[in-house]
Amino acid sequence: MLVLVSTHIIGADIFGVSTACHLAKKYPGTTISLVDQTPYPCPLAAPWDWNKVVRADYGDLFYMEKALEAIHLWRTDPLYKPFYHESGLINTDNTGLGREMIDNYKKLNTDVVPELITVEAFKKRYGSFFETTDFTGIEEIFVNEKSGWAEATKALKALTDATIKLGVNYVEGEISTLTFDDAGGCTGVKFKDGKPLTAERLILSAGALTAKLIADSAPKRPELQVGDRIVAAAVITGVVNLSAQDGKKYTEIPVTVHAIHSTQGEIMPLTPPLEANEPYTVKFCRDESYKNTCHHPASCQSFSMPPDESDEAQRSPSTGLKARLDIVRKGILGPKADKVVIDECRVCWNAVTPNQDFIIAPHPHCRRLFIATAGSFHGWKFMPTIGKYVVEMLDGTLDAALVKRWAWDREMRAGRIRTCYLRSS
Repeated sequence: MLVLVSTHIIGADIFGVSTACHLAKKYPGTTISLVDQTPYPCPLAAPWDWNKVVRADYGDLFYMEKALEAIHLWRTDPLYKPFYHESGLINTDNTGLGREMIDNYKKLNTDVVPELITVEAFKKRYGSFFETTDFTGIEEIFVNEKSGWAEATKALKALTDATIKLGVNYVEGEISTLTFDDAGGCTGVKFKDGKPLTAERLILSAGALTAKLIADSAPKRPELQVGDRIVAAAVITGVVNLSAQDGKKYTEIPVTVHAIHSTQGEIMPLTPPLEANEPYTVKFCRDESYKNTCHHPASCQSFSMPPDESDEAQRSPSTGLKARLDIVRKGILGPKADKVVIDECRVCWNAVTPNQDFIIAPHPHCRRLFIATAGSFHGWKFMPTIGKYVVEMLDGTLDAALVKRWAWDREMRAGRIRTCYLRSS
């Protein structure tokens, strides 16, 4: 029988908020706190965004099945449904991934029926939008009309609001370190102003800050360190503001993943503006991630971490990063890209594992410390369901296969979900 204990969750990202929500629903009246450095939703977290892809289109059968479970709630649950837009998704790829995804849908016996269509048929289906897209070397394009995207920040705020209504406390404050007892077990956290916050159980959902926080907290305990389990990585995204005349067509296209040649990126439609004088906007993303490797003197380690600035330099990407985003714009739009100027950029940080599996596990070398993080740039869509699995992990009821797959110590074979290009910044 589970003994109910007070729980602090560090990081109000999708792992943290979803866990708090599922924990509060299962054990009402339990003391649960969500801790983050700003009012929610924290603009530094990876889940803060203009929008995010919601799709089950995986070459990995396991994540396809889990994503279908989450998408069911995006479509039907009143909490998530207002923010979900089923625009469809296309994937331009020359590795055979499209056929693999279609085969996986068949294996799961779903009602999703994606297609592989010729480039000519594809261009006819979507009018003139993709007339000048670079389809060199492509014979077929994957199309799934049952995928889409969600309004990221609004959805995360709605879930956090609902979680607080369940009795979860939201605590705002910058954390300095985790704290430990004489036996090395975790007792809570200490804020930068010196105030302690203690709990009987701590869940670390700190994303890209995980390695630095553990190193700052216990620099002389090598068994606690992240090592090569998680890498803090960043991608560059940007939005374009368009007039009603030019922008309406962007709301009518699917999420577009262009994964061939140098393009390696996405274009995602957004909703039409609410006010007549507001611009239409569309988001571009480069599917290529970057490291910021720094030396940590106290622990004698070098690892990637977000820049040590108040906004993690999110709004001031380098000229080189902007140039990589421009490759996406030009690869998808072709000559039409000359009339499309990216108005605002953001560098988005996330925690990435080598094989892009999440980490949902107790820390094997520290009592009362649990890890739930590493979205690896594909975890956001699981916001409705991921907390359920974290609670099962806490209860000791998580399926044995998932315990092994999401463990802190596990085989880290790379590249099973999507290749992640890590470059030093």
